[in-house]
Amino acid sequence: MKHIKSYIVLGLLLVSFGAIAQNQNAIRLNEVLVINENDFQDDFGQQNAWFELFNSSFGTVDVGGCFLSDDINNLQKYRIPKGDITTKIKPRQHALFWADCQPNRGTYHVSFNLEPGRVLYFVAGDGRTIIDQITIPDLAPNQSYGRTDDGLGTVDGSGEGWEVLSHTSPSGSNGTVDGETKSQKMARIDPYGWIMAVTAMSVVFSALIILYLIFKQIGKASIRRSSKKTASSNASDEVKAAAAEAAKTEGVSGEVYAAISTAFHLYCEENEAHDEESFVVTLQHTDRSYSPWSSKIYQLRETPQLKRK
Repeated sequence: MKHIKSYIVLGLLLVSFGAIAQNQNAIRLNEVLVINENDFQDDFGQQNAWFELFNSSFGTVDVGGCFLSDDINNLQKYRIPKGDITTKIKPRQHALFWADCQPNRGTYHVSFNLEPGRVLYFVAGDGRTIIDQITIPDLAPNQSYGRTDDGLGTVDGSGEGWEVLSHTSPSGSNGTVDGETKSQKMARIDPYGWIMAVTAMSVVFSALIILYLIFKQIGKASIRRSSKKTASSNASDEVKAAAAEAAKTEGVSGEVYAAISTAFHLYCEENEAHDEESFVVTLQHTDRSYSPWSSKIYQLRETPQLKRK
């Protein structure tokens, strides 16, 4: 039972570590637009530069308390306010920020502008750890630069997985900009479903093998525990037998047992008078070779004799 509890605790720890892993480190800078002439408008009806964060995990992540900056020497340039329920980005969803230097307009208006050649940083809540960054390229008006597929690609914005997008997609998926969904890509790559079938069977058989190994170890542990209990039980029986044999060889007489029984009886009687040491039973050993109950000195007095005058 103890080993089963250990496995359960281990499983809970792994699950908790997995939940911790789905935190702010899963947030990615996903798309950026520098020159906004007639693209998306903010909630004030104005057109400004914007950039997009994407939650690449399968758990809700709160970005409140994190930082955004375009200066490596001041990574705490704009702090995303805490306590705003909208900063909790749902799994595989986006959050759009406006780079308009007007943070007084709300949570999603940062205190700096976007300029080509500068680097945009997303920083953890400690104000030091850079989670993701993008080197802002020189873009045409109303042209955005982002990841080909949401959350995928290098972490510096220059390399595999990044491109100038043909259409902007603020708060939307970059992967469907060209009209091809993930299911369509899968149908093109694996038209007969062999890859999917092999992958599914591999996952199932791997899980069965892992379960077999776990239960095998649990069975071995149970057998070892049962063997230890049997050995200790046999040892206890041997000790009891030895004690009984020793009691037989001591040769305690029946009179001793009778005296002990009488003493305990007198001690337990409610109406029996006791001295000050009423809770102490004192038994003294005697070296007489005869039983005091058969001695002549303890017999009744002599029968009275009738004297006639």
